[in-house]
Amino acid sequence: MENWAEKKEEEENQFQRLPDDVAVNIFNKVSDMKWLCRSFVVCKRFASLIPLVQKVSIKANAGDYLSIPRDFHKLPSSPLNVWGPEILAKLTQIRSLNLDLVSYFVADNDSVFKWGAKLASHFDSLTLLYAASLSKMKESEEEKEEEDDETDYERTQEEQICRFHLAFDCAKEVMLRPRILCRVILKYPMLQSISITDSMNKGVRLYLEGEKLVECRNAIMCPEEAVPRTQENMPVWVGSVPVLQLPKSGYVMKGVTIVHVSNGDDSESDAQLAMVDAFAEEQGVFSEAVVQILKNYKDSIKIFQR
Repeated sequence: MENWAEKKEEEENQFQRLPDDVAVNIFNKVSDMKWLCRSFVVCKRFASLIPLVQKVSIKANAGDYLSIPRDFHKLPSSPLNVWGPEILAKLTQIRSLNLDLVSYFVADNDSVFKWGAKLASHFDSLTLLYAASLSKMKESEEEKEEEDDETDYERTQEEQICRFHLAFDCAKEVMLRPRILCRVILKYPMLQSISITDSMNKGVRLYLEGEKLVECRNAIMCPEEAVPRTQENMPVWVGSVPVLQLPKSGYVMKGVTIVHVSNGDDSESDAQLAMVDAFAEEQGVFSEAVVQILKNYKDSIKIFQR
């Protein structure tokens, strides 16, 4: 026991002897806010070095990011008594930031869904793609799927309504992101890149760097003015496909629903382009599915006014 304690003390002393820039580089590699908070209270030296960290990753509820105090000097001194975003406010040198938002989407266990959105300083549109099942397509099934009775996979009205509500649950969460972006970009002028993800990995990652980040920063006058109000009656496009084959990826989706919510008076072609763009970064089965739906089942998509 004594040998273990001596070894631990020796390791701590070795870390204490590291030059400041080396110690800060180690903290940058750690990046996780949970561990940075714990390191903050280890000793006064760490507490003085943590604010110099340039790369941070933090997981919290969206509301926590929107509650970052405007006056940083009024923050509690101990990070153990505050939320991660409030500690984040102390890190004035941040250049790279990843925000992982906790999400609470509810759907059938066997189902798969993904959403993508067009947004930066404000919310433009959201596309949700939902499938009752996703499975690998066997060679012997490729022709058989087309011959199967598709009525087996028709969705009931109740199921369609549930998916419709799921899309708007996603939209409500997505609408918080421009406000978060505005708040973070204004607070951290040295920021060079920012990504926002969700804990369930149901949304396509929002990532801004370089010119896109500069454009977003220039568009922001203040958080309240940067985010226009959403329309009271947003146009919604909804389409269903009983069986959707994805030849490029070799998968088949069954019981597919696509929902597109727009915050503007988009034309049909604008809406279709936004649907494709929503999954452009994902470049996987969902991206292919949207392309296939618009190519072969475009007539199934109808517009509604919410």
